[in-house]
Amino acid sequence: MRFRVLAAAALLLAVPLPALGQAAGAQVQARIAAALAETRNIGQIDGRMVREQGRFAVATQLAPTDGSRQAETQVTGIVIAAIAENPATVTEVVRAGVGAAPQFRDAIQRSASAAFPGFAPTIAAAAGSGAATVASAAPATAPYYSYAPPPYVVAVPAPSAALVTTVAAPPRAAAVPVVAAPMPDGGTESDPLEGVNRAIFAVNDVADRFVLRPIAWTYGTIAPDPVKRSMRNFFRNLGSPVRFANDVLQFTFEDAGVTVARFGINTTVGVLGLFEVAEGWGFPHHPADFGQTLHSYGVGAGPYIVIPLLGPSTVRDGLGTAVDVFFDPLTYALDTYPRLGVTATNAIVRREQLIEPLDDLRKNSIDYYAALRSAYYQDRAVTLRKGRGASPAAADAAFADFE
Repeated sequence: MRFRVLAAAALLLAVPLPALGQAAGAQVQARIAAALAETRNIGQIDGRMVREQGRFAVATQLAPTDGSRQAETQVTGIVIAAIAENPATVTEVVRAGVGAAPQFRDAIQRSASAAFPGFAPTIAAAAGSGAATVASAAPATAPYYSYAPPPYVVAVPAPSAALVTTVAAPPRAAAVPVVAAPMPDGGTESDPLEGVNRAIFAVNDVADRFVLRPIAWTYGTIAPDPVKRSMRNFFRNLGSPVRFANDVLQFTFEDAGVTVARFGINTTVGVLGLFEVAEGWGFPHHPADFGQTLHSYGVGAGPYIVIPLLGPSTVRDGLGTAVDVFFDPLTYALDTYPRLGVTATNAIVRREQLIEPLDDLRKNSIDYYAALRSAYYQDRAVTLRKGRGASPAAADAAFADFE
């Protein structure tokens, strides 16, 4: 035993903390540089589009600006995620972030301190003292670009020579404020707790990548499609009591009748819900939860939150998830460990369904956190309508501000 303890201590000492901090700092610099380059490319593409649309003018120009909200969000998110992965490297990570993007120093310090209030003094010191030394090693970033209308130059021919007359440009419209995207049901992507949410999201993402996703991928690879389909049917049928309770609370008694019929048919003819029979008999599935019930009473979604291990939600829907636990008969019928086993198995089955969509979202999005937040709001909008399509009036209202 003593030999094993000494061997473990020697292994830990073999990788000194400064080396870990330097590696984390280098990784943060590389990620920020890639994110800024991608955002800059998008800005240049937008500039070319503006110039193409303004070909009627003889002269146009691009004016550099200090940055963009999108770039700031990416940089602060990278720093917060790196700190969450290894809090011991907070000083090196903050210095690297400020060095790679000095224009966002205040934003990095503010967001990181909000996410990790216990490290606020360390973060402030690192943001203020280490910026100069790290910035010297980081490559200079090119400015972002946005279109600025110049004077229009109109050439007017004359009998003897070309007369050039300069006409003042029309007054530039006031900047349009960045607002949260409207949702079909009247809500908005409100995320005032973004710093804390990103920290929790980073921890959840590590648990998902190294624990839940590998287990779900193994299950999806080994299990035949009929088995996976039966498992999905089984857990959907198992949630019927919760759906029934919320159907009644929403006074949608027709939906409550459908839920009872589905549960009876699929539990008996469908062999404990392993086979979906009720769908073919004219009893389609619909979602119902207590967050949806609160929405039917006019309760607003509230701020966006990321719940540890559970993932994206809102204050209203997070409360609804807790209440649904009390509606579930398994809460009272099973002991703690069997109930946790059922919950874990259900999580694996659901995660297996989302492997490809989430992998594609992670691969193709600039900011995985923001992309997942938008995907959650869109999916939740469908759930609040019990899976039914939005009315044309609701769709028009959702996009009225963008026309």
